[in-house]
Amino acid sequence: MADHLRSLLGDYDVDIVSDGQGLIAAVNANVPDIIISDIAMPGISGLTAARDIRAVHPNARIIFVSVRDEPAIIRKAIDDGAAGYVVKSDAGDELLDAVQTVLGGGQYVSSSARAALKGGP
Repeated sequence: MADHLRSLLGDYDVDIVSDGQGLIAAVNANVPDIIISDIAMPGISGLTAARDIRAVHPNARIIFVSVRDEPAIIRKAIDDGAAGYVVKSDAGDELLDAVQTVLGGGQYVSSSARAALKGGP
């Protein structure tokens, strides 16, 4: 996935971490313009890492990229302050749009995530 992200975001400087604790440490060392995180990560989850990051850096812009397309998970991420949510199956077509939208100050929810929210509890 890391190489795929780098290829999709070729015009951007991309740092890759392998777990939630590494994500927190990397952001605390150098706050990026945008954070892209999975929800399921070794150690602490991406949701927990994002909550911890936003406690220290409230303006952090976080996009979740996840295989999880359950409405409750998507809502939780957004309610917890995510600026974007992209289902991994949409990433090839939509991740760059998500990054550009979030960098421009907007919020982005991928097509599969929007469909899940419309159809789920």
